[in-house]
Amino acid sequence: MARVIYRFGDCSVDPAARELQRDGVLVVLSPKIFDCLAYLIEHRDRAVGRDELIAAVWGRADVTDALLGQAVLKARRAIGDTGEEQRAIRTVPRFGYRWIADVVAEDRADASTPGDAAVATEPVVATPVPEATPASTPAPAPRHRSRIAVLVGGLVAAALFALAWWLHDRAPPAPRAGPGTDVVAVLPVGIDADASWSWLRLGLMDLVAQHLRHAGLAVMPSDNIVAVVGDRDGDAEAAARRLRDATGVQRWLDARARRDGDGWRTRLVLHAEADVIEVEAPGADPVAATRASVALLLQRLGRQVAQGDARAPASLDEVRQRAEAAMLVDDLAGARRAIETAPADVRDAPELRYRLAQIDLRDGRIGDARARLERLLGDVGAEGDPVLRARVLVVASSAAVHLGDLDAALRACAAAAALLEGRNEPAALGRARSACGVAYASVGRFDAAMTEFAQARIAFEITGDALSLARIEANEGLMEITRGRYAEGLDVMRRSEQHFKRLGGRIEVIMAVNDQIEAHLALRQPLDALAASERGWQLLPQTANAEVRHGLQVQHARALAANGRLGEAGALLARVVAEADPAQEKPVLGRARTAQAEIELASGRPQAAVEHARAAVDALANPDDARQRAIAWHTYLRALRGAAPADVAAQQAAFATWAAPRTIASVATWVALADAEGERDPSRADAAYARALASAEATGIPLDIGAVAIGWGERLLDAGELDHASAVLGRVARWAEMDFACSVAQARLYRALGREQPWREALARAQALAGERPVPPAASGSAAPIRAPDAAR
Repeated sequence: MARVIYRFGDCSVDPAARELQRDGVLVVLSPKIFDCLAYLIEHRDRAVGRDELIAAVWGRADVTDALLGQAVLKARRAIGDTGEEQRAIRTVPRFGYRWIADVVAEDRADASTPGDAAVATEPVVATPVPEATPASTPAPAPRHRSRIAVLVGGLVAAALFALAWWLHDRAPPAPRAGPGTDVVAVLPVGIDADASWSWLRLGLMDLVAQHLRHAGLAVMPSDNIVAVVGDRDGDAEAAARRLRDATGVQRWLDARARRDGDGWRTRLVLHAEADVIEVEAPGADPVAATRASVALLLQRLGRQVAQGDARAPASLDEVRQRAEAAMLVDDLAGARRAIETAPADVRDAPELRYRLAQIDLRDGRIGDARARLERLLGDVGAEGDPVLRARVLVVASSAAVHLGDLDAALRACAAAAALLEGRNEPAALGRARSACGVAYASVGRFDAAMTEFAQARIAFEITGDALSLARIEANEGLMEITRGRYAEGLDVMRRSEQHFKRLGGRIEVIMAVNDQIEAHLALRQPLDALAASERGWQLLPQTANAEVRHGLQVQHARALAANGRLGEAGALLARVVAEADPAQEKPVLGRARTAQAEIELASGRPQAAVEHARAAVDALANPDDARQRAIAWHTYLRALRGAAPADVAAQQAAFATWAAPRTIASVATWVALADAEGERDPSRADAAYARALASAEATGIPLDIGAVAIGWGERLLDAGELDHASAVLGRVARWAEMDFACSVAQARLYRALGREQPWREALARAQALAGERPVPPAASGSAAPIRAPDAAR
């Protein structure tokens, strides 16, 4: 397959890979900037109108000329062009733009093909480049409830959306910079003092960033900085290069604080392309010295210090920054200690009570967080401090999602958005929109969730919040998986994994890998699932978060089991079940117990499978776990048929009653399959199987299609209906090369048909894929061959 590469001057643009290279070096662009550039090149035979370009790139009509102008300006800068020279992109007055540089279009052979699941195209980081008024953004916490934990595959349903509340949730007033303002990255502050002052590195970094935002500058969130460059003292220029390579940010601020007699001095150096601005100021303590130096810098930039900053008590500022420094490196105990040991008048400040609620949430103390937030909402009114109230409501929405109270979650985030509408607070509004996206996704309203995430994305792009952009992308990928679009979700999660690797998001890399495992298993690609799980396994020592660790362990066990390594899988699952917190990790436990039940059934122990499957059904009770619960319930019924047949009818009725109002399409597949397997009348069984297969093929999920086709095909083979069995089992032939169950079904069919050589080949494949799983006698040849009745011959 060929793709086109456009070359001009010292640049090349690869639309398929979404890459711009200049002098052979990758230039990282935001998605919108790249789209503008590519669209103009691809339509270089004519002028492109402003409305056409806006529609092509943004997909909507409410984009301002200023935003479009900034996008074109950034595109010009990326290729070495300017608005004055216009050597490549010419402005057509009162109309739009036209590409005028000479272009050579080259066809390049593409080594990958649509069927190569193992080949992943190297993704381009969606680097946020400011295009209009800057905004600030949130950051999620590694704990969640069900699907709300950002990316997990072991938490798949329970994973990704929690990112929306795990993200670093600093909420200063929104930047008010005009068009053309670039994002500033504030590096960790160098400290010339003993180790007791080490908290200042991140505390002062965040303080500087906060004051610059108050003055209207667009500043990259602190969690992005720490993820990419770490929190230790070192070569500032090298750190700036790493940050620029990972995110594309061009302006960076280096700071150093040192003791000066009985006081302190802080020096700030702002690097902006060719300009360097340096200021230094003294103060009685490091916070005061840093405030004074920021005031001097803002004066040099022609900006004023916000009055609210000047009046903030130094003691409150110090406690807040100590806590913030600890939270940036996930030291929740240190952050809590910084607040709880502060003087009472400082500790009781609403801002610090809000921070304690965030710490509770991130620490998994969801009930404590919710109680604290409710008390805080009683003290922070909509008229007195609407922005802080909105921030509290956003965290309250996250807590409600984690607890499964989705109506409360939607009410809280909607109230937050309503408080912020009409205010110049796009950062806080972006967090509220993101929280609403999480809540809508949790109740299966995916279109509404996508709308909310799209609105939040604008703020992330403007502010330079590359981590949040990657998290939004991952959220969207998880929604594809939740809807049964596994191939599409897999592509997104592969890109997300690469993005998070570049940005230093270790937990998010694990979660992206876990969702890839989920997709591979649903696509009947067990070897690919195992390869992904082993890749994630290497990252396990990098996180102490119990839920993330357990989620990865469950997914790894499921991948092992899918490859026939039942002993290893069973031992790992038992460990997770023993260690996981039943109150906080229900989705993880639900998946683990489902996998245990499936292993017990494969090993011929239905009674043990009953206990695991019953526990799985109970654990997977949240709305966004519907598909996984349906699979667990089907497994429960299979186990009951072998261990307690008298209980099957009641459970089958309960399954159907629960499933009736569900909107996840694949739930209907598993209900119909359970009906078919429980039906004794052949004609009614065939009708139920036909319904199940039609439902499975409508969703297109290979796992579901295979489960139905194999079950139905085996029934038809047992009945001697070989022609019908051939038609049904033919649907799984495409997965027989890699999937054990499908290869066994194919071997059994060929043996029944008397096709010696194809049977031996299929049997060899099944034996190679079996691992610790026995090949059934009907497929291996140790049982008497099936003979079709005369009417069917």
